[in-house]
Amino acid sequence: MKKIVFRFWIINFLISIALFFIYRIVIAETKTIDGNFFEELIQILELLLNIGFAFVYFIAMVISSLALLLNLIEKIRNNFYLSLLTFLGIPSFWVIFIVIKLSIDIYADNLTVLTKLALFSIIYLFLTTIQFLLFRKKITNFDNADLQLNA
Repeated sequence: MKKIVFRFWIINFLISIALFFIYRIVIAETKTIDGNFFEELIQILELLLNIGFAFVYFIAMVISSLALLLNLIEKIRNNFYLSLLTFLGIPSFWVIFIVIKLSIDIYADNLTVLTKLALFSIIYLFLTTIQFLLFRKKITNFDNADLQLNA
């Protein structure tokens, strides 16, 4: 059982790292414009903001990934809703925080720093949902096989 949980944790952690690097590449390709001193200062501040959000995004992804290890506890692993919280609780809170607190319009034509952050967080939430469904299926199959062996 521990192998299953660790396998899903490693996959989730690799997804987190891959999304972080893709996010860094996307924000690194932000176009700059030549202008006066004030415009260059604003671009430097935007770059610092991008780096700050990337760091916060990485920390949130690591914490979300580590929450999966709570499934090592049998009570949590065997309860559908507690297991769902370990997979989707923190990422959902993260997405809700970004969307509500920072008032993001994801459907805007102009992708700003915050809309990119929300978009990558929603992608992570989607991938984690798929991973949770696969985890539950694997746990159910494991429990059914264990019951057949004990019978």
